[in-house]
Amino acid sequence: MPGCFQEVLTDVTENVYRDCYQLSSDNFPGMECPSWCVRKFTLKGGKQHGVDVVSIDNGHMTVVVVPTRGMNIQEAHTADLRLGWNSPVKGMVHPAYVDEEARGGLGWIEGFTELMCRCGLAFHGAPGEDFVSDNTGAQTSVMLPLHGTISNTPATRVVVRVDLGPPHALSVLGEVVDSRMFGPSYRLVSTVSTVPGSAEFTVSDRMENVGGSSSELELLYHCNYGPPLLGEGSRLLAPVQFICPRDARAKQDMATWNSYGPPEPGFVEQCYFLRMHSDRQGRTVVALADPQGDCAATIRYSVNELPAFTIWRNTAAQEDGYVTGLEPATDYPNARSFERSKGRVIELPSTGAYEVSLTFGLVVGGDQVARLRGEISSLAEGKETIVSEDPDSDYCPM
Repeated sequence: MPGCFQEVLTDVTENVYRDCYQLSSDNFPGMECPSWCVRKFTLKGGKQHGVDVVSIDNGHMTVVVVPTRGMNIQEAHTADLRLGWNSPVKGMVHPAYVDEEARGGLGWIEGFTELMCRCGLAFHGAPGEDFVSDNTGAQTSVMLPLHGTISNTPATRVVVRVDLGPPHALSVLGEVVDSRMFGPSYRLVSTVSTVPGSAEFTVSDRMENVGGSSSELELLYHCNYGPPLLGEGSRLLAPVQFICPRDARAKQDMATWNSYGPPEPGFVEQCYFLRMHSDRQGRTVVALADPQGDCAATIRYSVNELPAFTIWRNTAAQEDGYVTGLEPATDYPNARSFERSKGRVIELPSTGAYEVSLTFGLVVGGDQVARLRGEISSLAEGKETIVSEDPDSDYCPM
């Protein structure tokens, strides 16, 4: 039976590091599939200096993986369309230049540029006070900064893999160890894969508790889209089971929660908290359709793995980051103490693991977008949708 080819690009335990690497369909004569190429390179200069990048060009879509930034996805693009956004933070910022404690715990945003970045693993969400055990075992008050540490932790092992049998999946595997003394220690094992010629890629993650005691786990996938998919008249397509505004600011535009306006200088962000309907296996899909309804970005995932969903609207001036975030998660981006009080923080035992898989796609053409709308509508057909016009105390700190 066909096996797979693999090449180790980074392995800190074996002191292996490939500064540059390239592999393509030309290396596999007789492989019947569209031409493809995988490249690894290291950025130089400025705050990007030392950032490792692995680009997977499947012959139709290119997916840009950033092992140095926790195996985040910088962008994905075809010849005609880019999935991602234009952050006021330019380039890919090396974690060495991100002070997560800066600006009252908002320092995480100083490296925030990606199409998809993970938030977690011990905590995510807004900065907030919590209590942790110190080195003496005493409970100590600490301020947890925004969105955790996993996105600013470089991978310790990176492998490129090619399946030799059809459909010849191309994968980048990365291990990211997020560990510390007197605190939670996790290993993220992430696989980013795509099939030659496809307009989709899948992120499969396994979060392992490598500490000797049970630890709390919070995980949010911050999936960010800007122009050309985002524009005046863009719409979010989703099989909504429940929705409420996060706060009074979000409530102001509750009537238009699923549509977007033009760039607006000085716009103050809005967030909405949701749960989604799914099929019998727990699978669901959400999408952002462009203003013309000619193309849409999709995210397919399981509500059993990621039961919470947040919409982040930041339709500020283009120069300030005109963007929306579609955010499947284990819980909502509130302070961890609040989420714990609602029973939504996962307690992962020592040696335990939590697995998640999301597939990101691009749908092009009015007929295909119409078919996608029908698929999403069918997930909610005959089911109740609860719309709360006000922040709900079960979801929003009051």
